Amino acid sequence: MPKITQIQAQNKNKNRRNVFVDGSYEFSCDMEIILKYKLKEGLEIDRTKLLQVIDQSKEEFAFRLALNYLSFKSRTSFEIYTYLLKKEYEEKIIEKVIEKLKYYRYVDDNQYVLNYIKTALAEGKKGKDRVQSDLINKKIPQDMIESHMHLFSCETNLEIAKELSNKYFKQNAHLPFNQFKNKLSQFLMRKGFNWEIINTCLNILEQDSEVQSHIDSNKELYVKEAIKLGNKYFVKYKAKETNPYLVEHKVKSHLYQKGYDKDTINLAFKKIIENS
Repeated sequence: MPKITQIQAQNKNKNRRNVFVDGSYEFSCDMEIILKYKLKEGLEIDRTKLLQVIDQSKEEFAFRLALNYLSFKSRTSFEIYTYLLKKEYEEKIIEKVIEKLKYYRYVDDNQYVLNYIKTALAEGKKGKDRVQSDLINKKIPQDMIESHMHLFSCETNLEIAKELSNKYFKQNAHLPFNQFKNKLSQFLMRKGFNWEIINTCLNILEQDSEVQSHIDSNKELYVKEAIKLGNKYFVKYKAKETNPYLVEHKVKSHLYQKGYDKDTINLAFKKIIENS
C-alpha cells in the first residue's frame, strides 16, 4: 500500500504542501486538504483514496483560479471552461468547478445575458445582431439569449444606428458622399445592423438639411480632390491608350469607384482635359 513519506511546506506559499508518496513527489495541496483527510508522514493510504485526495486538491485549486479569473469581470460558463482547459485541468474537474461556481452564483449565464444586453443598450455602440452574435460566440444557449432580446426593440436598434451614423458622418464628412455612404454601410454592418436599418439611416442622412448643406459647401473641394486623383489615372491611361474615349471611360470609372458623383466627375475630367 502506498505510504506518505514526506509533507513539505512550499517556499512561496506557506498554506500549500508538497506531498511525497513512497519517496517521490505525488501532488500539491492546501493545508485544508491535509487536515480534512488527516494526511501525515508515515500514513499508508490506498490508491483509490489517494486519487480522491488528488482530485479534491485539483478541484480546490481550480476553483480558486476561477474565482481570480472572475475577479476582473463577469464570465460565462464557457469562458470558465475554456480558461481551465487551457490550464490543463481534466473535464471532470472543470465540470465540478463550474457546478460549484453556479451553486454559489459566481457564474450565472442568464444574468450575464441580461447584463450584457443592458450594457450594450446603455453604451449604444452595437446593433442587435452584433450583440446576439457575441453572446452566441460565448456558447450561451440560444433560447436563453432570445428570452432577453426583446429588450433590444426595433425602435431602440434604429436609434442606436442613427446616432452612430451621425457620429460617423462628423468624423468622415470630408469624404465624397457616395464614398461615405459605402463606408458607413460597411461600418454599420460590422456593428450588427441589417440592410433595412442601414438603408433607413442612409435615407435619413441624404434628406438631412445639415448634411446637404455640408455637401454643397464642399463641392469645390470634392472637385479639386477629384482632379488631383483623376489626373493620375489620366496620365497612366493616356500613355497606354490611343483611343481618347477609352481613356475618359477608365478615368471616370475609377473616380466613380472612389465615390464621386456624376457632376463632380464630369467637371473634374473637363478641367483635366483643359490642363493637359
